[in-house]
Amino acid sequence: MARTKKTTYTQRIAQFATVGMPAPVQKVATSKLGSRLFLLLIPILIATGVIGVSFSGGIPTLTFNRDRAQAVGRQLEADAMRAAERVRQANDPTYR
Repeated sequence: MARTKKTTYTQRIAQFATVGMPAPVQKVATSKLGSRLFLLLIPILIATGVIGVSFSGGIPTLTFNRDRAQAVGRQLEADAMRAAERVRQANDPTYR
């Protein structure tokens, strides 16, 4: 006997949020893992300014800021390099 698939709350929210998006995006965003990532990453991208939300006539419009995305990427890369350097120094007493 086959079980029916149950949709989680995050999948239902992602289904509602992706109503106007293309079908491949909806399929990924409403999968079990995709919905969790979608609900985690969207607020982070909005908070960092990579995605902007504006309301016109009560309808939200999303805009993507490519320059801000590149700046955030460079900052993350620099932070990762500094963290790796600290880990190397902490694990190797003869390092430098």
